[in-house]
Amino acid sequence: MRTRSVNEIPEALRRHNEKQRRDPEDVVQNLGSRVRVVVLWHQRDDDPEQWIYLERMLPGEFSFEAVKQRWGGGAYRIRLFGGWDRARRQERYITQVAFWIWEAFPPTPALRARLGQVKSAR
Repeated sequence: MRTRSVNEIPEALRRHNEKQRRDPEDVVQNLGSRVRVVVLWHQRDDDPEQWIYLERMLPGEFSFEAVKQRWGGGAYRIRLFGGWDRARRQERYITQVAFWIWEAFPPTPALRARLGQVKSAR
């Protein structure tokens, strides 16, 4: 498995974040009650174009510290969804924000298990 250096940031994520110039915790807080669900994804180390679904959480549960404690360091993205759209029969998509947690924090057993599930499914 390829390990990524702390200074190497995937180009697509870097461009996305520079364009947005947004802090994920601020975005969730500023949108307030419009956000009903935060969906967390982790970027695969061996394939930067692939993202692995981790969990759905309530907006009040989301923080850098919560992600760091549950999943460890690495590249992440959150997608924010609002209320249920009856016409489309799905939640309303609001926005997404990419962020990084210093990779010196090792992946937690939960993240390693999730990565193992994805590899075995291939």
